[in-house]
Amino acid sequence: MAKRLGTISLLSSWSFYVFLRAELLRCGKALRTVAPALEHENEDVKEQAHLAATAQFFYALGLLYTRGIIIPPEVPGASSRAEEPSPVTACEVFGEALERFAREQGVGRGIGRELGELSEKARLCFRALAPESDQLERVRDENTRLGNRKKVVNA
Repeated sequence: MAKRLGTISLLSSWSFYVFLRAELLRCGKALRTVAPALEHENEDVKEQAHLAATAQFFYALGLLYTRGIIIPPEVPGASSRAEEPSPVTACEVFGEALERFAREQGVGRGIGRELGELSEKARLCFRALAPESDQLERVRDENTRLGNRKKVVNA
């Protein structure tokens, strides 16, 4: 009976690994696919692309977390904001790094190097997707104005 449970456990962990690899590859491709729309002329398209890229980014981080891989937002010696690429480039580069990591973790070569690269690309992608503080202030001001207009209309 113990052998049978061990086999089931081994099969389920293997199937989870296969699922995880496929999902990481899919996230990488999705990030690379949606990246060009981040600089689209149409603001609605740009906003939808930003939402899609952000969702894929955090889904990928969640998948990595299930393997015990935690990517901190900042580490000593990380690049400064002046060196950071555009959101399009950051998403494409993180997508490529994610796909490369998913492909090579099964082979077992260069995992440390790949993990370091993946962490740096993830941080760059996050900073590129995260709204700047002045953008947050504009959104808050706009929401406040809309709230005040609703109060005036309802009065």
